[in-house]
Amino acid sequence: MKKNLQKILVLALGLTTTIASAQFSANSTSRIDNTDSENRSMENRIAISADYGAVHVSSDVSAATDGSAASYAIYEAYASTDLMGFGTLTVGRKDLSFGSGALLSGNDWGLNRHTEDGISLDANLGGFDVSLGSLAGVQYDNSNYMNASGNFGGADVNILMMNQDDNKAHGYDLSYAMNSFTLTASMNSDYDGDEMTSYGLTYNVSDDLSASFGRTSYGDAVAGVDEMGNPTLSDGFNMANTQMNDGWASGNMGYLGSNDEATSMGVSYDLGDITLSYTMTTVTNDNQVDDGNGVMVDATPDDREVTVMSLAYQLNDNCNISMSRFSDSSLEVAGDPANNVVGDDGERTYLTISIGL
Repeated sequence: MKKNLQKILVLALGLTTTIASAQFSANSTSRIDNTDSENRSMENRIAISADYGAVHVSSDVSAATDGSAASYAIYEAYASTDLMGFGTLTVGRKDLSFGSGALLSGNDWGLNRHTEDGISLDANLGGFDVSLGSLAGVQYDNSNYMNASGNFGGADVNILMMNQDDNKAHGYDLSYAMNSFTLTASMNSDYDGDEMTSYGLTYNVSDDLSASFGRTSYGDAVAGVDEMGNPTLSDGFNMANTQMNDGWASGNMGYLGSNDEATSMGVSYDLGDITLSYTMTTVTNDNQVDDGNGVMVDATPDDREVTVMSLAYQLNDNCNISMSRFSDSSLEVAGDPANNVVGDDGERTYLTISIGL
């Protein structure tokens, strides 16, 4: 009996020591949809993570105020080991984000985050930080990626190559800072061969105030054939596991259509605990189509006008409150009470409270 009690005490002591040596963190994100004053709703995500040595585990618990059942999911769970100083091998589920994020990125603004299961090897080779890995589990034969990034002559360079069932996607990103100016450029091609190119300029007017300009262009839809030999046309540039794929559910416009061109101008002001930002974007498309009578007309005659305004306040060391307001002309719908059609003014307002421990 004494021996069994001794074993139990030793096991309890070992377990207590393990738990005590682990590093824990927690974060709560609550978002209130304030768009409809008569039908406000709130969603909450609590993320809990623990690190013990080379093992990292984190989980998300999400719930809404509409009475629906809460959901639970493993956010990240991976183990890493050093390969004799050459690099780091990681196995498990991770949140991956490279370059501009147009091809592969997480989704921290939205309450449903993106992760990838697989194996990755990270190393520094010739001045480049290189990451090689598999996607969608361990199907490294038909779903994998290679990312390389580095700084050369003051320019930050990122190259991402992806493969899925012999379909290729690639992205090239460049950023260069010169005095108060920062230039950025991004060239991307998805699995269908659709292209998206963007460039931007940011000017730091002062330590607190910055102004920005950017333009993003989408290429033609790519023609192809299906398994039966019938002609097909792609849906335009898009990638599934990115923050842009979710659109306003992730706090951004999302991907645009073929031949669209978006021009943005913005300003950001940092007052220390308070941060203000405002961005205005106009989306145009000069592509023309046949109206059915042999007359070529604009495919999208009306420009899309989008504005994004945000206000964030750092309440204390572990709490941040922010308000985001989106206005998108493409979401506007005229109401028709006689036919029970509810109108939409195209505006979305969200209040977010983030608390971290």
